[in-house]
Amino acid sequence: MSNHPNYRIAVEIIIVHDGKILLTKRAEDAQVGPGAWCVPSGKVKYEERPIEALYREALEETNLEVEFIAELDQRTFKGKSTIEDIYRLVFTYLVKPKFDRIDRFAINEEHSEYAWVTKKELSDPKFGTLHPTLMRLLEEAF
Repeated sequence: MSNHPNYRIAVEIIIVHDGKILLTKRAEDAQVGPGAWCVPSGKVKYEERPIEALYREALEETNLEVEFIAELDQRTFKGKSTIEDIYRLVFTYLVKPKFDRIDRFAINEEHSEYAWVTKKELSDPKFGTLHPTLMRLLEEAF
């Protein structure tokens, strides 16, 4: 039996627009990270490359088509879901809305709230649940 039965590859998507970055708050009933602030993210499907998952997850979670800017990070992550430990290899991407359009923006049911924030606003205690590595990447993305 594996020591890491819930191991998956995942993507995090840092979306920049007009000098701000999109943060999303996980719904309270979410299995992973309930009530935590993060960025749009999700698991890579079987036979899907992380870069492909980035575009799919951005569309599913924000209804935005995005343009790739850069890959910012690859790291392992251990956390907890509501039922078990989770293990992830996370690819973090920096993107912008395609054609700089956000008129179709909408968060999906995995999230309860969102905020377009400036670098200064990142330090608001409201966003204290952001993972420290993600916080560093967000600050560097500005």
